[in-house]
Amino acid sequence: MKSAVETPQEREARIAAIQERVVGMYDRVPSPGEPNTDDEMQWRLRVLGVQESDYAGKTVVDLGCGAGDYALWYATHGAGHVTGVDLSKGSLARAVEKAETRGVRNIEFLNQDILKLALPSNHFDYGYSAGVLHHTGDTHAGFQQLVRIVRPGGMIIVSLYNTYTRLWLRGKQTICKWLGGDDIDARARWGRRLFPFYMRALRKRYYGEYYIELSYDVFGFPHETLHTAGEVLKWFDETGVEYIGGFAPLRLKDYFYAFSLPEYRKFRQTFDGFPAMRLTADAFAKVATRLGSKGQPPFPRPGPLSRGLCQLAWVPFSKRFQCFTMAGRKVGP
Repeated sequence: MKSAVETPQEREARIAAIQERVVGMYDRVPSPGEPNTDDEMQWRLRVLGVQESDYAGKTVVDLGCGAGDYALWYATHGAGHVTGVDLSKGSLARAVEKAETRGVRNIEFLNQDILKLALPSNHFDYGYSAGVLHHTGDTHAGFQQLVRIVRPGGMIIVSLYNTYTRLWLRGKQTICKWLGGDDIDARARWGRRLFPFYMRALRKRYYGEYYIELSYDVFGFPHETLHTAGEVLKWFDETGVEYIGGFAPLRLKDYFYAFSLPEYRKFRQTFDGFPAMRLTADAFAKVATRLGSKGQPPFPRPGPLSRGLCQLAWVPFSKRFQCFTMAGRKVGP
């Protein structure tokens, strides 16, 4: 955690050191990305309260696009033009290759620092950042940059490691860090050796691919911060973003809406490797389908008690869901 008396020069040096290690790792071992984003995106976005009209024909920016899977999903599902931004040249090379292989033309990839974006303010219709800002060294500043480049009335979606759900993994990561020290390769190796069952579940979740990349992404990463829904809501307030919805939902009523949606049936494929979670989710889906939807987006802002209870309820699902996502709309003239 950064010191309250950190000088600008100390902040710059700290962030530069973090970026050197994080980008260095992903240049050598690019992020595995999502092998089939179509399995998850439609249900995820509907649960968040995002409509197709929010991105169809619009300009979309993906900050920390990595291997480009989410950016490519938007580009092939109606977005007018998509801009993917990442600091890792290795990950961007993989993203460009995917776009060229699929013949996707309405997309571009930029090698830029999220914390120092050379992009105009109030420019994009839709801003998205999934699982990246917590690796930058200043998550809050990265979020501010995301909001800055989205026009008033545009959509803001941010996905971060959750304080509650990430804690179960911290013990395993601490052991790997203790054994491997500052050697990222050694940490990843220890993760594969000591926790083969978890690695096997992850590999199944990724359709049998990316075994090595996943071990780096889980056990070898150099830096991360953890965040709560309440913290992100404060960021929304500070930057003029109006809450629309959360994934997973942050109110009990919203779960009935989420699991009554037909898109869940496709999303359930992403529980490969986590059968107990699939059974639990399927049971909830049956109840929700019988009872019917109890709400519609945009969802009311969740209170402290609701946020706390829901985040605690996420813990049993934390092997599959370590990030939480929140969506909002930028307010302004």
